[in-house]
Amino acid sequence: MPSRPASAKKSAHIRKITAPGSSKSLQKALRILLHLGQNGPELGVTQLASALNLDKATVHRLLNAMEKFGMIERNADSERYRLGLKLHELGTKAVESRTLQTEAHQFLLEMSRRSRETVSLAVPGAGGILCLDRVNSPHTVITVRTNVGAHFPAHCTAVGKAVLAFLPDQEINALLLRNGLPRFTPSTFTRPSELKENLRQIRQRGYAMDNQELERGLSGVAAPVLLAENRVLAAVGIAGPTLRFRGKELAQKIALVREIAAKLSASLGGAPHLSRAS
Repeated sequence: MPSRPASAKKSAHIRKITAPGSSKSLQKALRILLHLGQNGPELGVTQLASALNLDKATVHRLLNAMEKFGMIERNADSERYRLGLKLHELGTKAVESRTLQTEAHQFLLEMSRRSRETVSLAVPGAGGILCLDRVNSPHTVITVRTNVGAHFPAHCTAVGKAVLAFLPDQEINALLLRNGLPRFTPSTFTRPSELKENLRQIRQRGYAMDNQELERGLSGVAAPVLLAENRVLAAVGIAGPTLRFRGKELAQKIALVREIAAKLSASLGGAPHLSRAS
């Protein structure tokens, strides 16, 4: 039996996303993006409408909407449309996340084994700081657990603050405005000025701490994973009972998260930031 032409396979792939239950406008927008990616580099409204069997006015409306988010760009000279650079940025982040998670897991296992605590990997994401991976310790009972794929409270967890501290000011302000500074314990930072001073200290010393800021009796330490020009890719952190985050044990955990963060950065081709410890 002869195989279908490549063009037929592409059309079949595009039709798969039009499953019942999803938004019709979203379906159409995604079909436009896929068609541009497969048949570009540039296409006009009439070409898109004809190829996808859509109304020209609908195609124009969806293109304008996607253009506002950088997903689509319009060539002012030809009046044709092409994929926007925002898609490249998102694709790069998707590849980084997959590479990062694969590379980081072995380091998380090492960090958990050496610390005998629960450890996690956090990354900046849409709407906040995401838990990309974690390794639970049988030696620690933590009431508040952040599952893989869920958001860390950025202002009151060590890994959240380790990422937050190295984001651009504009992103920090936007995240704080969006999520606020809810109080979890008496130790939680609830004033932006106090949190920003803490973030400044984190940048200076190269690691973050939380002392019962999310949960009474729970503390943590974390260090950022930095690439070129101190661009933060992630943070690795250790969390456990506060009694085990004091004195010599605390100093050992701080040294460990900084060591693991530097190893992970180096494994990804980065140049780790060697801040002085305080």
